[in-house]
Amino acid sequence: MLLEREEELAVLNEAVTEARAGTGVLLVVEGGTGTGTTALLNRLAERATANGALVLRSGGIPAERSVPFGVLRRLVLPLVAERDLPAPLLTAVPPIAADPGHSGPDDEAGAAVRADTLHWLHILFAGLSAERTVVLAVDDLGWVDDDSLEALAHLAARLDGLHMLLAVVRKDGLGTRDPLVGEISAAATHRIRARGLSRRGTAVLAARHFGDGCPDEFLRTCHDVTGGRPKDLRVLCDRARLRRLGAPHWHTQRLRGLGESLHRERLLSLLRREPVLDAFLKATAVLADHATDDLVARLAGLTRQQCAYAREVLTHAWPPAVGQGKAAHTRAACAVVLQAMGDEESSRRHRQASAALDACGAGPEEVAVPLLHVDRIGDPWEIHQLRAAAAAARRRGAPETAVRYLGRALVDVPATSHVRAELLYELGVTELDLKSPAAGRHFVQAARLMPRLRRRAEVVSSTPMDIVRSDPEVAALVRETAAGLGTPREGDRQGAYLAMRLEARARYAGLEDPGLVTSATRRLLDLGEQRYGASAAERELRTVLVFSAAVGGQADHRTVARMARQVLEEEPAHSALTGLALELLPAVLYCTDSPHFAASWLDAARLHASQQGDRTTLSLVEAVHGLALLARGEVGAARECGVRALALTEGGTARDRVHVTLLLGSVALEVGDAERAGRLLEPAEPPADLRMFALFGALNGMLAENRGNLPVALAHYLDCGRVLERAGWVNPAFAHWQMRVALIHHRAGRTAEALAVARSHHERALAWGAPTTLSRARRLLGFVTEGPPGIELLRQAVDLVETEGSRLELAHALTELGRRLQRESAADGDRLFRRGRRLATELVNAPADTGTGTAARSARALSAGLTPAETRVAERAARGLSNREIAEELETSLRAVERHLTSSYRKFCITGREQLAHAMGINETR
Repeated sequence: MLLEREEELAVLNEAVTEARAGTGVLLVVEGGTGTGTTALLNRLAERATANGALVLRSGGIPAERSVPFGVLRRLVLPLVAERDLPAPLLTAVPPIAADPGHSGPDDEAGAAVRADTLHWLHILFAGLSAERTVVLAVDDLGWVDDDSLEALAHLAARLDGLHMLLAVVRKDGLGTRDPLVGEISAAATHRIRARGLSRRGTAVLAARHFGDGCPDEFLRTCHDVTGGRPKDLRVLCDRARLRRLGAPHWHTQRLRGLGESLHRERLLSLLRREPVLDAFLKATAVLADHATDDLVARLAGLTRQQCAYAREVLTHAWPPAVGQGKAAHTRAACAVVLQAMGDEESSRRHRQASAALDACGAGPEEVAVPLLHVDRIGDPWEIHQLRAAAAAARRRGAPETAVRYLGRALVDVPATSHVRAELLYELGVTELDLKSPAAGRHFVQAARLMPRLRRRAEVVSSTPMDIVRSDPEVAALVRETAAGLGTPREGDRQGAYLAMRLEARARYAGLEDPGLVTSATRRLLDLGEQRYGASAAERELRTVLVFSAAVGGQADHRTVARMARQVLEEEPAHSALTGLALELLPAVLYCTDSPHFAASWLDAARLHASQQGDRTTLSLVEAVHGLALLARGEVGAARECGVRALALTEGGTARDRVHVTLLLGSVALEVGDAERAGRLLEPAEPPADLRMFALFGALNGMLAENRGNLPVALAHYLDCGRVLERAGWVNPAFAHWQMRVALIHHRAGRTAEALAVARSHHERALAWGAPTTLSRARRLLGFVTEGPPGIELLRQAVDLVETEGSRLELAHALTELGRRLQRESAADGDRLFRRGRRLATELVNAPADTGTGTAARSARALSAGLTPAETRVAERAARGLSNREIAEELETSLRAVERHLTSSYRKFCITGREQLAHAMGINETR
């Protein structure tokens, strides 16, 4: 019993009745594969036979589609064999009854034979239908050969008045482009469509196999997997019952998997019968997203007509799921094909696809994608394509894809091959874009495999500084390669370049090596004054040497500042974003009280970083700008820079936050901000370098002091000092620990110990000579020294930073001097104390890009590097105030005003007060 086919069966009965009445009927049964079209054709044959009709059946077969009159032969030959035809018809049997391999001539004679055949067929069936109703049932019209199609179309146009019914099945998606199929379908007098069963019909059919009581979910799965197609549903139920997926457990998930397996099995069976479809799908599968019509036809060795035929067959014999588009349907078929393909065949076809893509001018990545699926890479051409694809992926900003290409190329390359060395080097460079920790390991492996020392030096010298610093194995390789390369011969420019790059990396990795730190000044003297147009390698080496000389304190601050300025003048701001200059030189300028040297350079670096849009680089530039502000004592503005920089590092790594942490930690130490210090220490991450170690030690000591735990604070400071001294970092500008130790001793009443530490710190500061550092040291020594000598030291501390150095240090020195004079009942005590406190408050609360007054500093003052105090004095002088009037208004000394004006003249490169108004832009703004 056919389910849910009442309307279709009624049409069949009507068609048989009309045929018996002699009106001639053409019935077209439409539907997808598995929907029951053949079952309806069978039911038609049964009804017609029961009514006494002569039923002749045939059907198209894919393998016989090229056989002329193949379908008609199966209709007619039984009649000829029984020899119950009239004698004239038997004697005029056309060639369709001959050998199946006989195709007849293709010329005009052949056309005449075909015309005679069509005429004979019409006479044959007209004569038979005169005696009894004739039913011709032809299945799968899309598989019928062309000659038989022509004959059926000929008969379809001449059915009127005959007791004859021509029933054909037209499957969805098959033969739709054939005009003869369209002609036959258009002539239909009756048309029915076989559809999948509804959920109710599916439940009835499933109940016949599993009995009553099937769960709704089980029935829904049956319908979803098969789409309600009766044929598929019966096969699924039979297999499920054999596997005992029904009662009592009702394995719904296993049933769904079984349905998908049957779907795949059906496609594979189809591919075995259809070599054209097999070739088409395999070519499409290996070409993947690049499967254009021309490429598929070329790779599969098919014509365009064959490709179109393959698509029709796929749609007809392996219909898409409900709602599945053509592209998704083809991808699903390709996935089945790839899964069923053996490794050897898969590799061969993917290689062919890669070669075809290359031949048609495809891009490097398009050519390389199929090579990712081959079993073994060994051909130099294949390795070259993968390397080219990796380079293309890097250019478009996809380093993950580039790593995939290079990783595939590396799998089968011999372990000792120089090609492997180059691939490892390229892989390491690509991994740098991803900040992968594996980059350093791959650099080392690549260098070890390099057959020539010079090439190894090139690879090692290109290793990024942060990897050299963080990976001991890479650092050891740098030292080993530098020793092997030795001193280059005179005139060997490339050798000198490589030697400098290697030395720069070796010294950068050895920033905590006291031998390398103390030898930096001597090495700078050996290099001599930096010449114009120095190479990038020389600038890199000088940058490391200048930083080492600064932290080692082996030279005076003016010498170090001059060398740092020379490097900055030669270093392009845009290249500094990824180099050492931005990391190391600002700290040098900070401790030499010369941040104005980098003002315009930092502005250019910020502009380039903004254009690139890299948040990490922008954060670094912002932090460095904050350090320059802190060097001038503008602690409030520096804090704002630090907050902005910290926001830019959100979601980044601890290494990305190093410079931000250094800035905010220094701000916290300067103003005693315990809350911020606690937040900086909260992550409890290990220090990234010695600067971070010193900062964390100082912050922990400060917090312990605030809690009143002086022994713990002293332990933190002394531990910090021991590590710094052992590394050779003896510059007093970095020695906050000495000041804190002296203050703790003094606070605990150990005056002798406090004086000893303060004097040691002062001796180093005197040798260094930077105003801020020396003022801080004298303030400390004055604080722990009683009586007039202490007051004199405090006065000297004020004088040192009155016109240069950190304004915050001036505020501290003024406050301390005022407090001491108040204690001694001196007349100036209150005034100096108030001035110091007011200046400190202004500096702490001043926003970024403003001075310590109420008005913002002019762009010209900022670009020239004027300090806030210099700006205030210069603005008043430019407006015509005398030095004494300026001193009275600003509550400072006449000598300080003179020194501020002299410094302003020098920074503006002018000779006197008459040029100051123009330099400050006062004329233009009035």
